[in-house]
Amino acid sequence: MVKKGSSKYDDLTARCPMLGHPVPFHYCRDSVGEMPCRKILDCWHERFDVHSYLREIYSEEEIGMIVSPPKPKLLQIIELARKARGNSG
Repeated sequence: MVKKGSSKYDDLTARCPMLGHPVPFHYCRDSVGEMPCRKILDCWHERFDVHSYLREIYSEEEIGMIVSPPKPKLLQIIELARKARGNSG
């Protein structure tokens, strides 16, 4: 489901609340591997119609996955431990 590619918005910059400094749009679009950063709508909605841009590339279901809150840290650790245990046997 890799949807990367250049965009006319790539050179625009906005302040990233997670990093604490300005970043270009292409960083947010490509920062999490196959999906954009989950904060992409929050950070870019004042600069351009980022939701329309995402709808051109992703389905509504994928957009829902992009903006959904992350799993709790403890659950992430448990899942990683289970995965590691499964790979060691």
